[in-house]
Amino acid sequence: MSAETVHGGPRGAAGPASNPSAALLKAEELEVVLPSGDGVGPWSGTLAAGDHVLLLGPSGAGKSTLLRTLAGAVPSHQHGCVTGSVRVGGIDPVVDGVVTTSRVVGYLGQDPASGVCLPDVADDVALPLENRRVPAAQIGERVHGALIAADAGDLVARKASTLSGGQLQRAALAAVLAARPRLLLLDEPTAMLDADGIAAVRRSIQAALQDGDVAAILVEHRLDEWAGADGLAALPPRTIALDRSGRVLADGPTSEVLLQHGSALRAEGCWLPRDLERSLERTLEMPLERSHERPLEGSHEGPLLRADGVALGYEGHRLLEGVDLDVRAGQVLAVVGRNGAGKSTLLSALARLEPPLEGTVSGAAAGMVFQRPEAQFISSTVIGELRASGAGETEVDEMLERLALADWSGASPFRLSGGQQRRLSLGAMLLTGRPVLLADEPGFGLDRAAQDTVLGLLRESAASGRGVVMATHDLRAVEQADAVAVLAGGKVLGPMPPAQLLEDTDLLRRAGLVASPAPETSRTKRDDEVGAADAAVPSAVPSVVRSAETSTDPSAAPRAWLSRRNPTVLLGLLTALSLVCITLTDPVPLAVLYVLLSVATLVGCRIRPLALLRAQVPFVVFAMGVFAVNVLSRPGHEPWPELPVRITQEGIVLGTALALRALVIGLGALAVARATDPRRTMVSLQQHARLPARYAYALLSGRRLLDDLPSRWATITRAHRARLPVTDAGIVSRLRPRHLVACAFALLVDAIRSAERLAFALESRGLGEGPRTIWRPVPCGRADLLLVVAVAIAVGAVLVVC
Repeated sequence: MSAETVHGGPRGAAGPASNPSAALLKAEELEVVLPSGDGVGPWSGTLAAGDHVLLLGPSGAGKSTLLRTLAGAVPSHQHGCVTGSVRVGGIDPVVDGVVTTSRVVGYLGQDPASGVCLPDVADDVALPLENRRVPAAQIGERVHGALIAADAGDLVARKASTLSGGQLQRAALAAVLAARPRLLLLDEPTAMLDADGIAAVRRSIQAALQDGDVAAILVEHRLDEWAGADGLAALPPRTIALDRSGRVLADGPTSEVLLQHGSALRAEGCWLPRDLERSLERTLEMPLERSHERPLEGSHEGPLLRADGVALGYEGHRLLEGVDLDVRAGQVLAVVGRNGAGKSTLLSALARLEPPLEGTVSGAAAGMVFQRPEAQFISSTVIGELRASGAGETEVDEMLERLALADWSGASPFRLSGGQQRRLSLGAMLLTGRPVLLADEPGFGLDRAAQDTVLGLLRESAASGRGVVMATHDLRAVEQADAVAVLAGGKVLGPMPPAQLLEDTDLLRRAGLVASPAPETSRTKRDDEVGAADAAVPSAVPSVVRSAETSTDPSAAPRAWLSRRNPTVLLGLLTALSLVCITLTDPVPLAVLYVLLSVATLVGCRIRPLALLRAQVPFVVFAMGVFAVNVLSRPGHEPWPELPVRITQEGIVLGTALALRALVIGLGALAVARATDPRRTMVSLQQHARLPARYAYALLSGRRLLDDLPSRWATITRAHRARLPVTDAGIVSRLRPRHLVACAFALLVDAIRSAERLAFALESRGLGEGPRTIWRPVPCGRADLLLVVAVAIAVGAVLVVC
C-alpha cells in the first residue's frame, strides 16, 4: 500500500511539510524489492528544501534500502528491482547512479569503518571538494570547518587506521558536510557515539539545515539520545513510519504520527521516545519490569570472576589503573563510559584474551560476544554456528527458535542482517555453557524487539546462575542491569545500583550517557558567503590544512632529499634503470651500478647501512637462488672438474650478472618505496602521468583497507579464541592451523565486504570521470630535472667506462 497521511488524506499523498511546486525530492509509487524478497514501499511523497524527516521502522523494514536507493546505490551497487519514479534535484538516482546523484546528495551509512575512504582524514574530507572543483585555495579552510562542525577538529592530521569507531563516524560525517549537499541521507549516524558525540552530530545537522537550503532524512533508533533534554520537540518535525513489511504506515508531523501510531510501532519493535513509551505502558497497563528493583538470588555469593589491581592499555598507553571488579553469579553488570574509556579492553582482559599490564584476573572461564559479530563466526551456516558450541540438537533447535532464526538455519551467517548476526553470536556463546558471559555493546544497531530479545537472553543467563557483564552506552540497557560500573578518568567507579547512577547527572555525563552543555559554536560559511578574505586561512587552522598557499603539506614534508622528489620522476627513473639492467649481461657494470645506487640510497633516504642490508634480505635470497641455478645448469668450461657438482665458467659469469640485476632492481624499488608515500604518489601520477583519478583513489582506498588488516586480523583471532575450550583455570587455548584457516576466511569475507562499501563511499564522494581540483599538488621542479640528468650521466658513464 502507499503512504497514508495522519490527516486521513488519500493514500500516496505527500506529507504536510511537502511543497510539490518546490520539491527537492519527489517520489511516485517508489518501491524497491531486493533479491531476497525484502523491500520497501511503495511510497509517494515529496521533500522540500529545509525539510527534516525521521524515517522510522523496525529492523528489516527497508529503511537503509530506501536511503541507498535515493543515493543511487540500487541497482548499481546493490541488486534490486525498482518500480515507480523518483527525482532528487532533477536527477534520477536509479538511472543516473551514485556519482551523478552525489552532486546533490550526501550519504552517511551505518558502517563507520567504511565511511572514511582514504588513509588520511584530511584528504578524505577534501575528496568531495576536489571532485566538485572547489578552488584549491578554499579547500583547506572548508576541511577544517567541516571537521570542527562534526566535533572532529582534532582528527585533521590523523590516519584513518588509528581512529576508533566513533572517531571514524565523525570523520565520515565531516566529509559529507564539507560538500554541502542539498539532501542529507543519514543512516544511524550516532550508532557508535557517546552522548556528547550524539549531541555534536545533532548540532552539525541542525547547522546544515538552518539556512533552509538543505533537506535531511534521518534513520535513528536512539530517539531519546538524539532528542536530548528537549525531548519530543527536538526530533525532526516530520516522520515517515514503515511497518515490518516495508509498507508506509504513516507520513506526517512527528508528534501526530507517534501519538496515533505509537502502539503499532511499538508492537512492530520500534524504539519510541521515553515519555511516549511510559504513556503507552500506562494505557496498555503493561509496565516495563525494572530488573534491578527486585532481589536476585546468588548476588551475595562469592565472585565467579575477579579482577584484582588490574592495569590495562596498549602500545604503552594506559587506559585503566587499579581495577578491582567482581563478577557475581546471578547478576547482570553493566559497564559504561565514554568512547575510548576502555570498555572493550576491560572485557577482553576479563575473557583472558589480553593479559593485563599489572594485576591479575582469576576465576571461572568467560565467553565473550564481540562488537562485530561477523568476526566471531566459524561455520558456513547458521545452524552449524550453533552446533559448533558443542550443545545437543534439542538445545540448538530451541535456540534457533528463540533467536527467530529458524528460517535462516541453512544460510551463511555472513548474509544475515546486523541484528540477526548479533543474536546468533550471542546464542552461540550461550550454548557453550561458560559460567561468565561478556557482551560488548549487545544492543548496538538493534530495534526494540531485537534488543528486548538480547537483554532477555542475558537476564535469563544470569537467572540460571551465570555472571553477565555487558559494555554499553545505552541508558535503557543500564536500567535493566542489576549493577553498573562507570569507567571515567582511567578508574572504575562502582559497581553501584543503576538508580544511583541515574540520579547523578554529573556522573552520567562522566559516563558519556548524558551530553555535556553545548559549547558556543559559530555557523559555518556557505559557498555564497566565502569572499576574498577567506583566501587567507586563520593561523588557528592546523598546518595540515593550511595548504591554500602551498603546494604540499608542510607538516608532513619529508626530511630526506630523495623523499622530496616527485614520485612520478622516481618511478620513471626506476623503470629506465630496470630496462638498462635487463639488457646487461656483464656483471662489472651491474656491480658498479649497485654500489652507486647503494650510496645514493643511504644518502638520499637517510637510512642506516645496517637497516638497508636488513631491508634487502628478500632480494639477496632471490639473487642467491638465481646465481645457484645458473651456475649449476649453464653448459660451458668447467674450471674445477674435481668438484662433485658441475660448475661452469659461463654459469658463474651469467649467474653473477643475473643476481646483480635482481639486486639493482630490488634496491631501486626499495629506494623508491622508502622515498614516496601513497598519497603523494597517487596525486603525482594524476598530475604528471595522467592516471585517471578513479584508479588513483581506488588504489589509495585499497591502501586504507590494507592499513586496517592487522587490527582486523587481531580482532578476528581474538574472537575465534573466545570460542575455543578453556582450562579449569580459565586459560584460553591457542589457535590451531584449522582455526587460523577459519580466521583467514573470515578476514577475506570482511575485506571483500569492506571493499564493496568503500567503492560505494568513493562514488558517493563524487569520484568519477572529468576535470577536478587537486588540493595539495605535488610539484615537479628543477631539483627533479637535476636528478634525472645526474642519473642519466652516471648510468651513461658506467656503460661507457665498463
